[in-house]
Amino acid sequence: MSYLINSSKPISSVHQLQSEGGQYIELAEAGYQIPIVWLMFFNEDDFIESKIEYMDGEGNLHYDTISLPCTTVKKAKENIENSHRFFTELFQEPEIAIGYLDKTIALFDELEYEYLILDASEYFYMNIDDAEWHLFRNAFLRNEKAKRFIFEYSGYDEAYLPYPVEEFYSNPHLDDYDRMNNSTALNPAFSDPSYRIRYPHETASSALSKADTASNKKWWQFWKSE
Repeated sequence: MSYLINSSKPISSVHQLQSEGGQYIELAEAGYQIPIVWLMFFNEDDFIESKIEYMDGEGNLHYDTISLPCTTVKKAKENIENSHRFFTELFQEPEIAIGYLDKTIALFDELEYEYLILDASEYFYMNIDDAEWHLFRNAFLRNEKAKRFIFEYSGYDEAYLPYPVEEFYSNPHLDDYDRMNNSTALNPAFSDPSYRIRYPHETASSALSKADTASNKKWWQFWKSE
């Protein structure tokens, strides 16, 4: 799993945030991949060393360090808004991909905390040899060298066009696996703001109260632009 996190401290792993008394909100999660649009929130110089913990196949707990991206919400917004030209260079037919980029920008609303982090530690220790963890930084170069890493980490296959973003969100009967895969690789996967995971964890009563006073929108309407 990979996680896009809004945090109170400039710490880029959930484990370290919890151990150092940080607060955070999980904006989105993705299984076995890192969505391309998440990468656009950060630049190569946004990496900081983070402490992580993970369990091996035999149930043994391990501790390690990995460099992961962290920046301010303000800078993250500027970074992704300046990504259109790079998307044009990155994709063979960029119009569809840019639709996902614009959707991500539209959904990236006001956040509670100052920092945005991308905790991809679970993805890396489950899928990538630790000798190659340092290569993650290459995905943020915003040049031709970055392309291989962006597509590898997201699972994007250039041989297929993704579905247009509005079709992907609105049509429950899409059946082309390869196109679905590429749409998922581009999808920001933001969760409904009313039900996002928070740390420290809220009590059931406070979570219910917050849900009652939240917007009257249905959950799927958070995926649509105004």
